[in-house]
Order: sequence, then C-alpha cells, then structure tokens
Amino acid sequence: MASLVANVVIFCQLFLLASAPAHVVLKGRVIAPRYAGSSEEVPMTAVYCFASLAGSSSQSIGFRTWETHPVGWYYLPGGAGNYSIVFSNPAGFMRPIVLTNQFANPGDVVDRKLSPVFDYGDFYEGAWDTKAATDYYQTFVARGTSITQVGFKLATDGVDGAGPKGQNILISIHEKGKGTPDKWKQIGPAAVVLNVDCGGPKNYWWSAGWDSGQAPTELGEKYAVHLKAESQGGSFQVFWRPGKDDLSDCYRIGRDGKDGWQGRKICMAVGSDSDRLLIPYNKRVQNKFLEFAGFDKSWSQTYVVQGRSLASVILYAATSGVQPSLMRQRVKVRVRQGGPAGKVVGIEKIAIGNGNYTGDASWGVFGVSFAPGEVPLEPGRLYAIEFESIENYKTLHGYVNIKGMVSDDKPGFNPYRKVSPDTYERGTAYRKGRQRQDFDLDMQVIEYKYTADDWEESVEDENLVKNGGMELTENNIRDANNAKLLFWKRFSVDAGTSHQYIADDGDDENHFARVLGGSKTGKTVDGGYVQRVGGLSKLETYRLSGKVRSTWPVDDKHACFVGFDVTGQDADPKADTIEWTILPGLHGLFVDYKSGPIRPIGDAISIWLRGRTTLTQDYAYEADFDDFALYRFSTGVPMN
Repeated sequence: MASLVANVVIFCQLFLLASAPAHVVLKGRVIAPRYAGSSEEVPMTAVYCFASLAGSSSQSIGFRTWETHPVGWYYLPGGAGNYSIVFSNPAGFMRPIVLTNQFANPGDVVDRKLSPVFDYGDFYEGAWDTKAATDYYQTFVARGTSITQVGFKLATDGVDGAGPKGQNILISIHEKGKGTPDKWKQIGPAAVVLNVDCGGPKNYWWSAGWDSGQAPTELGEKYAVHLKAESQGGSFQVFWRPGKDDLSDCYRIGRDGKDGWQGRKICMAVGSDSDRLLIPYNKRVQNKFLEFAGFDKSWSQTYVVQGRSLASVILYAATSGVQPSLMRQRVKVRVRQGGPAGKVVGIEKIAIGNGNYTGDASWGVFGVSFAPGEVPLEPGRLYAIEFESIENYKTLHGYVNIKGMVSDDKPGFNPYRKVSPDTYERGTAYRKGRQRQDFDLDMQVIEYKYTADDWEESVEDENLVKNGGMELTENNIRDANNAKLLFWKRFSVDAGTSHQYIADDGDDENHFARVLGGSKTGKTVDGGYVQRVGGLSKLETYRLSGKVRSTWPVDDKHACFVGFDVTGQDADPKADTIEWTILPGLHGLFVDYKSGPIRPIGDAISIWLRGRTTLTQDYAYEADFDDFALYRFSTGVPMN
C-alpha cells in the first residue's frame, strides 16, 4: 500500500508539472555600433529594463544590463502574455527604447539584440586630442524635434590627470548660423555635468539631459553640441577619430592646439525624440542617490503632460535597512488628473524595484512600463504620478538584515530628490498625496506622442500571404475545375477530395477556393490548400486571418479547419505541429477567422485550409476559403 501511495504521489507531481503553464524568457543584448559603418559593437551597460504585461493583474519584471560578460545582456523571465518593455538609464546618455506587443506564448525564449537610436553616435576611444582645448563643438544633423540626451567621454579632465579632482562641464545645443559654431545661436538652456573626473578607472561616460521641448530642433537641420568647462578658461581633452564629412565635424578652440575645424569626430552620443516618444520629465543631472525625500508609504509628483499616453515611469528610491532588498519591493503606480487629489486616469500598474543591495541597505529605482492607451493623457494638462507601497505584514515580517536587525513591518520607501541644479518648475512633489514639498522627485517619465485604440490588435500594413484573396490563377484560367491557384498547393488526406476555384453567386468579381464532396460527388472529403510563407522572423509575432463558409456547421460529420504550422512544413497535413481551429458555427455565411499571436520557429510558417465530411449521400458538402492574410504585429509605438 505504501508503494502504491508513493507512486500515486509521484504521478500527481509529474501530472502537475506537465500540466503547469510554461514560463517565457525575453532576453538579449543592448548594443550600438562603435560608429556609423563599423562592424564593432559597443554594449550599453547599466540600462534598466522593465517588462509589464498588459492590464493591471501582475507586477513588472526588472533587470539591469550587465557590466560583466556577456556585457550589455538582459534577462526577463515571466509568464506568457503581451508585454510592453522599456530600456532606459535616466542618469545616462542612452535614448530609451520602448517595445510594445511583445507577445510571448508558453515556452517561448526570445533572444533579441537591440540598438538605441542616436542623432549622432560615435564611441571610438582609440585616439584623442593631444592638446587641451577650452571649447569643442561637434556638429550633427537632427533626426528629431528636441534633444533629450547628450553623453561624452574625455581623455583627460584637464584638472589633475589621474588624480582625484574634477571640474564641471557645460553642454549646450546651437543651431547652424553664419560663421563658425562659436557664433551660432544657443537653443534651450545649458546643462551641467558635475565633477567630471577622468582619473584612472573613473574614466566614465558623462551625460546630461533635457525635458522634451527644452532644446528644440528641426528635422534635417544642422546643429552643434558645445562642451566647455564651467570655470572660466578651464580646459580638457576629448577622444576623437579622423572622419570629416559635410554633416559632422569637430570645431575646437583654445590652449595649445589649433583652432578651427579638425576633420575629427568626437566620442559622443546625442539622442532626440525622433522615435515618437516624449520625455516631459527627465533626469537632467547625471548624479544620483544624493538626498532622500523621506520614508513614507506614498509619494506623488505633478508634471505637465506632452504626449497622448503614458509609456514608462522610473523613480530613484531606496528602502529601509530593516526591509528586504529593493528587488523584492513593489509600488503601485497610478496617474491622477489635475493633481495628487484628482481622479485616477487609466489603469494602475505595479512597479518592481531594481538596484543594489548590501544586506542592510538597498537603493536603485522602481520601474514600470505601459502599453499605448492604458493611461490616456491630454497634452498641456497637469497630472500627478502617485507611488504607493503595496508591501504588507506577509512580505515584511520576519526579515532580518545582515546586522541582525529585525523588520519593523512598516511598508514604505524613500524616494530621492532631484539633484541640484535640476528642478522641474511646472510641478512639485507631494508626501502622502496631500503634503506639498519644496522639491521634485528624481525620476523619468516617458510618454507616447500618439496613442491608438486597441493597440494590441495593431499590425503592419503588408499582407505576407501571397494570393490571399484567391484571385490569381495559373495562366489566368477562370474555369472552376481546371484553374490552379497560384501560391497555394492542393492536398488530400482523403482521395475523394475535390478542389474548385469558383466565383461567388451573383458576384463574378470575387473568387475563392473550395473543397467539395458529399452528395455533390458521392465521396467523402478531407483535404484543402496549403501555403508556406517565408521571410519571417522568430523574434516577431504574426496574426493570421481569413474567411470560411460551409454548407454545414460543425458537427460530428462535417467540419472546416484553419491551421498554421510554426515549423513551416507544407508536406504533411497530419503533422502534430499544425495547430488547428475548427469552424464554422453556422452554415451558408462567411465567418471570420483570426488567430492569436503566432511565433515561427524559424523563418517561415505554413497555412492550412481544410474541409472534411464523412458522409456521401446527404446534402452537398462545400467548404469555401477567402481573404486570407498574415500580418506582423506592430511592436513599436503609434505613428499618429
């Protein structure tokens, strides 16, 4: 009996494991080319990644791209569903990347390489200006309507070589005018990079940012990024490489080197809102984790909206030393119209923490992403973003930190203030949603410039099925029994299957593919049409649609099927890899078929259209197929 019970237990465990829905993994690397035309790749490290399922029923998944091997790698495991994902380092120079409609079926492992878009991007560090300069101007052509990030790397900071000192560097944007770049008009405010220190291992990338609209540009026009020391007469040296063209060149001034155009390209990155994303509330000063706002369960920040829909929020924060690590902490993010006491707009989502943990301290960010339309916004109006801890006795009680201190069971978090001189003049922070503060929270808000209804249904314009409308035949033959449809192969499981190409009654212009039998031919039927659609990507998902009509609704003797095979094979209609849908539910009328997201295993799928009846002497059996299409799901952001 004992062995029987044990066997039953083992069987139940195996059954549960086999029947449990499989997880998914979204992974890859974030990289950029060393420079335009270079085959060498530069990894983007310390980039926060947050993936959120559609709706409000789950918490986001967080990661930060690796700084060790494999450099620039990200890994986001979770449940199946439709994800939106944001990749951003608000304190860095990388323009954010937002992916939408990332459909993942159970068991999917999606390994994707991503590259940010720059108006100017050159990461060459193999040579530098051998003489110090007081000013550098790097020209570029604008790809967007507003500059939001600039990053650079120096060969020396101009103060004490590899020593501990640094100096502040100012960054400004100038539009092309008459004469040399030092005569060009500055657009928007200058940004400051505090204490740029390039000594030894501290030779970092330095950066600063602007809110969308602060440094406006015109698409296709020429501009220059100006680097200069904040202190009068201060100098430094940049990395650069030979490479003069009409679109980008370096102009230098000062000290021992030659003034004027250099025929060089500076090691620098410039990002703009060229991607239909807006950053109305940005982190403008690179420094972080300096001054706490105060520990509490909820905090809010007001700001003026620029876009039509919220895309992402990333908040710099820390948790109590007697709480679990930030990676185990969550805050609910909600948006209120008009201020911290206004009505909630759209859906709430749960942000996850990601950062550093020492056993008795944890700091980093809370982050979450939204799909287009989940939080609709009105440009020009004031909103408040509210963060509220959802931790509780269950998630906090019993925690003991590395120093032996026991959890106080108090939910809450400690956001950071913006680092001076970064301020947001059009809003302010609120504690507990009602206590107005004299500072702003250190965070980044990303919005979609445009929004769209039912974005999860949005697909690209190109129909990837050839002759999906069933109008093209070999040699343009229109005879029902002799016409051969182009791009579709006939198949027969049952030798009695008949195929026809026929025009609809009363509509000679509309043709479709037919399978027939029963009393029409006195034979049973099982067969149809198949097409292999190539040129696809296993990193993308697709939707199949079409129309089916039958002289019989589904019963035990009649059925129509639409199937797809993610392996792309088109030789075996009995293959286990074909996923079939049986229809229709009513006879005599065309009914619509639409698949869920389809991810190919390789570079192709096959589409199977099939009719079947086991009767020979009843009413005529006809199964008609028309208007089939395969579209790729839209995975970017709304166009307009």
